[in-house]
Amino acid sequence: MIVVDMTDLATVTGGESTTDNLGRCGPGDDMAWLGDVRTPECLAHDLAVRNGDPNGTPTVWSHIAALPLLPAAIGSYFRGLIFGG
Repeated sequence: MIVVDMTDLATVTGGESTTDNLGRCGPGDDMAWLGDVRTPECLAHDLAVRNGDPNGTPTVWSHIAALPLLPAAIGSYFRGLIFGG
């Protein structure tokens, strides 16, 4: 049996609430009514947006560069709503 601590588990499932909403599906805290769904696909999109700019500050261009990851993130949001992750 392998013991997995909670921080590792949070990373595998797409993030945790203390990581500046990394991995949370949706546009940050602005739409809390979307729920708190966190998936690896949303984390990949968030990291692409954040890392798309050399300064680490998301810009319009970093959002455009991350567009290819958006369909998977959106799909994972609905998967998370329906199946819980």
